[in-house]
Amino acid sequence: MPSVFLNCVLFTLDGREVKENEYVMIFYVWLSKLIQNGGLTKDDMLMISIDRRTFDYVSTWSKCLNSIFSKLPCPHTFMIFPSPVTMMEGMQMRYEPHKYEQDAYMYCDIDVIVRKPLSTFLERTIPDKMYVVVEGDLRDANYGADMEGIEFTSDKNPGYTSGIWVVTGYSVYREFLVRLHNHYKVYAKYYALDQPFFNRAVYDMSYRNIIRDVLTEHTTFNGQNYNRDTCVLFNCAGDVGDGLKHHEKIHEVLIMMDAGVL
Repeated sequence: MPSVFLNCVLFTLDGREVKENEYVMIFYVWLSKLIQNGGLTKDDMLMISIDRRTFDYVSTWSKCLNSIFSKLPCPHTFMIFPSPVTMMEGMQMRYEPHKYEQDAYMYCDIDVIVRKPLSTFLERTIPDKMYVVVEGDLRDANYGADMEGIEFTSDKNPGYTSGIWVVTGYSVYREFLVRLHNHYKVYAKYYALDQPFFNRAVYDMSYRNIIRDVLTEHTTFNGQNYNRDTCVLFNCAGDVGDGLKHHEKIHEVLIMMDAGVL
């Protein structure tokens, strides 16, 4: 399969105890399912963007992380940054530029359960494109809040999740990041945080470079249009920034998967 540079983000807000951060355990679950089902190889790379306090905590106190990493079939590395003061500062780390040598760059939130090999959709990609997941439409403020004064129709203006995206071609990757940072405002008060800026940047790109069918076909948003045979990524989204609710949702979905319900 095409090789992939896979990036995820984990952080604890400044002033909060890391041991109280539910996203640490969510990260462990995400990583274990990535190892179990993701089909990664030695040619891939996992980049974990993490703040200093959380990195120190998991490096010092974790009883399982080293054992989990020993089963990871690809190299991994960390990008360490200061603890963010706000969620918007933390989410901005999704768009920190990285240099990579793999065929594709992929960002994936840690509340996304990997069910099948990433090659399922990576083998369908072509060079110099950006692949996004349709989740709603731009009339919903969670996607279109940063596009004031423009009227949208659902069939022509889908809204994309900022939690899962793939780019093939470094020039397209860099172009997207430049456009994203031109719009990003850390003081914004959107419920969906960075997602309206993500959508605005995607719509700023040439439509010829954006492909929405491939990833969308292999992703489910909280079980919507779920197909056991084609679903690679189960996005346990919603309740933005609420670690406890996300942890509970992920736990319930995994139980249903193990029981054969999903």
